[in-house]
Amino acid sequence: MTEPTCTVCSRPSETRTCIPCQSRIRGLLGALPEQFVYLTMSRQREQSGGDGRSSARLHAPVPGDERVLNMLGLASRQPVTDVEDQVGPAPFLETLATWCEAVADERGLTPVKHHVTAMTTRLTAHLPWIFEQSFVREFAEEIQDLVRTCQKITLTEPRRELLRGVTCPSCDGLTLVRHHPGDWAAECTLCPSVRLDEQDYRQLVQQAYQAVSTPGEV
Repeated sequence: MTEPTCTVCSRPSETRTCIPCQSRIRGLLGALPEQFVYLTMSRQREQSGGDGRSSARLHAPVPGDERVLNMLGLASRQPVTDVEDQVGPAPFLETLATWCEAVADERGLTPVKHHVTAMTTRLTAHLPWIFEQSFVREFAEEIQDLVRTCQKITLTEPRRELLRGVTCPSCDGLTLVRHHPGDWAAECTLCPSVRLDEQDYRQLVQQAYQAVSTPGEV
């Protein structure tokens, strides 16, 4: 008999969506209101120096960062008929609105206003239902893409740093990493359950230091 797998990551799972994927999706949704604030603060175009004039320019420059303006703008009211009509990813609020409307239609709910907090709250409240739907993988991919696109624009994309010389207390591998920004001081890339807070990480480093600096008994 074929072992059931997670619809999102294809790992073994007794439910349509495994617990790690559920946690990740919930975290991505939770990050969206803050990313929306960062986007609104990033509308101004970065200054690149020079006098701002170019003999090759035939039109006035856009008054702001085009990537941000596109993400904060409204979606077209009519279907896109030319590939050049759509520049960049779908607008931020429109992506959330599309999923909120799908949930409302399927569950017979009253539509929520197109506000980032209202829409993320609606989607988060119905995640247990979404996790069991056939479209959960598409939902996860679109929300993840939205977060990553925002992070690249707002320069808040997490950086992963390998913590050298300290082994994972579970698998004994040199696989501990730190994410910036992140909620954990260290976590293992191979053991999803290993996440150390600052106190536990410092204790682990101290133990590693003592093992190296204390001569072994003969």
